[in-house]
This record gives sequence, C-alpha cells and structure tokens, in this order.
Amino acid sequence: MIKKWWSKVKEDGPGYGYYPEPSKSWLIVKEDKEERAKELFPDVNITSVGHRYLGSFIGSEDGMKEWVKNEVKTWVKEIEQLSEIAHNEPQLAYSAYTIGLSKKWNYLLRTTPGIATELEPIEKAIREKLLPAITGQPFIPDTLRSIMALPTRMGGLGVENPCHMADLEYQNSLNATEELQKAIQKQAVEYIPNPEIEKTIAHKIRTGKAKYHKECRDKIIQSIKPREARNLDLLSEKGASTWLTCLPLESLKLTLNRQEFFDSISARYDLPLVGQPRATQCVCGEDNSIDHSMSCKRGGFVAVRHDCVRDFLTAELDKVCYDTVAEPHLLEVRGAKLPPGTITEDGARLDIRTRGFWGPMDCTYFDVRVFNPRAQSNVTQDIPRMYTKHEEGKKKNYLHRVLEVEKATFSPLVMATTGGLGQEFGRTLKQLATKKSRKTGYTYQECIRYLRVRLSFSMVRSITCSIRGYRGRNKNDDTSSDLYHIY
Repeated sequence: MIKKWWSKVKEDGPGYGYYPEPSKSWLIVKEDKEERAKELFPDVNITSVGHRYLGSFIGSEDGMKEWVKNEVKTWVKEIEQLSEIAHNEPQLAYSAYTIGLSKKWNYLLRTTPGIATELEPIEKAIREKLLPAITGQPFIPDTLRSIMALPTRMGGLGVENPCHMADLEYQNSLNATEELQKAIQKQAVEYIPNPEIEKTIAHKIRTGKAKYHKECRDKIIQSIKPREARNLDLLSEKGASTWLTCLPLESLKLTLNRQEFFDSISARYDLPLVGQPRATQCVCGEDNSIDHSMSCKRGGFVAVRHDCVRDFLTAELDKVCYDTVAEPHLLEVRGAKLPPGTITEDGARLDIRTRGFWGPMDCTYFDVRVFNPRAQSNVTQDIPRMYTKHEEGKKKNYLHRVLEVEKATFSPLVMATTGGLGQEFGRTLKQLATKKSRKTGYTYQECIRYLRVRLSFSMVRSITCSIRGYRGRNKNDDTSSDLYHIY
C-alpha cells in the first residue's frame, strides 16, 4: 500500500508542483520490517529508531528520549548564554526568555508525551543560572521558585517549571485536537471545523490551566507566612505586574537599567537588596529597609511619586478633553454650609481639572493619592478596605465642596505603590481609554494596555528612586562650622 502511494506521489506530484526528493525522505518502520523496507524503497532513508518531524519526534520511545536529550542540551546552552546577558541586561534577558526562548520547548511539551524527566536539565539551568542572573539573588529557595513559576497576574514572574507543565500541556494539546483526531481516524475526506466546539474546547483548556495555577498558588499560600501571603495578594491585583509583561522599548522609555531591575524585583518579593551598597540607617534615624524607603518623606520622594502619576494623567487627559489644568485653585466657600471634615480654607487646590470627561461640558476634578500598602498603618487592613479608606478620606475632604461650590464632579484616584488601583481610579482609567480609543483609532484594549503600562512604569521608577535616592545629610551631622576653617 505504501509502495503504491509512494510511486503515485512521484508520478503525479510534479503535475501539482510537488517534487518528492527520496534522499530527504524518511520511512519509519518496526525493527523486524526494516530489511524488507530497504528492498522496497532503495532510494529512501529507512529507520526503525525514528526521526524528527515538525518539531517533535516519531519513532521508538528510546529514539524519542535520545532526540529530546539532544534538544535539551541545545536549549540549556541557550539558557546559559542568556544568563550571561542577564548579568548586564536583566530586563532584556527576562523579556527574551518569557517571550522568545521558553516558547521553543512549549511546542515539544504539547506534541511529545512522557518527557518530564528529560526536561530536568532545563529546570536546573533556569533555577541555578537564569533566575539568579535576572534577579541578582545568589540563591533561589524552593518557595520563591514556586512563586516565580506562577503567571504574573497571580504575583509570579511567569517563568514556569517545564517539568511540571509537560503532562498538562500534552493533555491540553490532545483536547485541542480532539475533533481533528476523530476526522483522521474516520478517514474523512474533508474536515470542516465547528466554531462552537472549538470555542468550548478553548474555554475548557483555559479553565483547566487557570485551575492548575490556582491550586499551585493556594499550596504556596498555605506554606508561607501571612505577611508573604498578603504580599502575593497585592502582586495579584490588576496592573501590579504590567511592567513585567511589556516589551522593554526605549522609544517609550520602558527600559530599566541593571540596578533598577534588581531593586524592582527585590521590592516586589521583599528580597535583600543587591548591587550597589546603601546605608543601613536612613538619615531620619530609622532602619533603611525597603518598606521604610517607600514611606520616608526625607528627600521628597513621596511627593515625586505622587507628581509622576498626576503629571501623566494630566498629559493624557489634555489629549482627549479640554480646559485641562494641573493643581487648579478651588472657588472660595463664602459661607456655604458643608459637612464636617470638608476643607474650606481659601487657596485649596486639587490635582487636576478637566472638561468633557464624563459628559459634554461637564467639569471634573481629580485628586491623586499614592499610598504604601506595606506601611504599618495599612498592613493590618484588608486590601479592598485600604483603597476604600483612602477614597473615603479624599471624598470627606473635597467631595461636597466640589459638588456644591464648583458645581462639578469629583473622583479620588487612589493607587498603591505595588501598582494596584482603587475602584474610582479603575473606572476613570477605563473611561480615559475609551475616549483615547475614539480619538486615536486604536482599539480599547490597546489604549487601556498603554495606560496601565505607563502608570506601572511610573510607579516602578519612583520606587527605585525611593530606594536609592539621596535623602540629604543626617540632621545630627552638621558640618557647617567646618566652612569657617577654610578661609
């Protein structure tokens, strides 16, 4: 049968533009059939071991494992080369791995069963060379490795363990091709995909993978301290990991140098700082921890963090609205009866005023607050309650004054240093993305992605400045009297 088929292909193939080349063709047969096959196909390569086919392998189990072993050696070498790059450019290496290199063996996982053990050298290279080079940490503990294997939306880095994913990916591939398999087994002349069935299968695969990651995350949370579990919840908020998943494009100023990337990872997972040494004590007298750096007002970095968010939003609002002003003065109260707690002083200002945001000619005021969710005042509160508390505080101070005196609307924009947003900020960002989409012609998804990325990077840069920035001389270290000895 195969001999007749091969002869027919060689005879009729050229008429259809297909020219079979026997020297490049392989016939895979059982070992006891090998000699007979060589007699029937003298011009074709014959093997009973197997051969590579479309990025996978067809043949015996021993042949498949030997082929996978050689492929793994190549990939391990590439991981080692990428690790060398990561010593100088960790952000670029991280993006190259998650977007490029890791996809090389993803296809193999989906097409080749039972290879989890053969992939162990890849995991070893990832854990012992790539992750230390990307994070700057000399050693990656088991728990931290498990966290980093989670998707970024769950607080991880998206650097999966290929040994753990092998069986799941292969099963997902079987599910995805189930209808095609049935058509081949029935020898159907024509295969017409059913969109509804494909949609159902795709949903099943996504749900299964999400369930797997959730189970992994739940196991991690059960094994770590409450503070660490809360931190993982903070990193799982929408927008908290956007800076990790975007391309490091210099044209959009989305690049971080080696020290900035190391510090950002250390701040993300509360790891020891690496790289350039820094003082163990802040100029204010407190221990110079990462959490203290986020809250210390010496050096003006808390204000800089706030101003970065305000200035970015002002610039974006100015593109889609009109009469956009930063730090506008509010009208005088002049005896208006306002609830207790309302700021009534003359000269009060909010962060942004614009028109045409929620509706035509409507005037809207925004006020930004960026808070540290790991500060002592917040660390004992539920995460949603933190945002609500800060929003309510802003509304208590300004809402009634804006409504009754300015005859405008007011939206408090609350953001955490970890990248999460309050409900009011989330709604505002969605409306801004909608208006930007209509104005520019880009899709809503592209616009909301752009806004989240820029906000995320503003926060990451402000964090690295807070950690490494100069805060001035210690107030007890007064050397001004030394100036008199110069002259």
